[in-house]
Amino acid sequence: MKKSLLISGLFLALTASVASAGGINLNWNNCQSGSAPLPAKAITFACNVNSGASFTLMASLEPNVSQQVTAFEYIVDIESSGGSLPLWWQFKNAGSCRSASMSMNTNFGATGPFDCVDPWSGAIGAQDFSYTVANNTSRIFGFGAVPATTPVPVDTGLEYYVFALLINRAKTAGLGSCAGCLDQVAIVLNELTLFNETGVKTIITGPAGVETNCAAWQGFANPCAATPTTKSTWGKIKSIYR
Repeated sequence: MKKSLLISGLFLALTASVASAGGINLNWNNCQSGSAPLPAKAITFACNVNSGASFTLMASLEPNVSQQVTAFEYIVDIESSGGSLPLWWQFKNAGSCRSASMSMNTNFGATGPFDCVDPWSGAIGAQDFSYTVANNTSRIFGFGAVPATTPVPVDTGLEYYVFALLINRAKTAGLGSCAGCLDQVAIVLNELTLFNETGVKTIITGPAGVETNCAAWQGFANPCAATPTTKSTWGKIKSIYR
């Protein structure tokens, strides 16, 4: 989609007011609502193959205010238990060991089906994320947008699929592999911001009810204690499109 979509749907939020917040959840492979058994909060991998299904980090929303949504922005923080972020967890940027091994998806049909509601129905016209590494952490700034003329309704009392981060198994084993797959890592969905067609934004920073907005890899203890080291910067997202 053209950049005008972002301007009409996302950039209006630069001067927007802030509405009340709801709850956000992060799980492996599914959302919370209606799941039996409950989706995984922790996952392990023997790190012995380069092929197979991608690992799916599922971000979902339980709004406490019904509204119309034209765009969303999110922050996901990743923290390693070691002193530096493993090469296996370095994505997106040129020169990273697994630069093409993480992708963002808002297509419910392609990554699901999930046990929550798909608000987008394929309407997301623009999406992307940036990936910044510092010491033993990384930060993902991402967004998705629908045309401002066709906002999507989200209502209280329901859990909605928002986006998924897909992590493939490439360069895990053998010649050319990237070290650190077996290292313990925490992943936290620290912030989700919803934008409506009038310029009001809703910033959501906590989980819904007894659920959690964090997930563990390879047995990271108490992943919800992993916290961001820097505040969000809208300019980082905008810079992708300059």
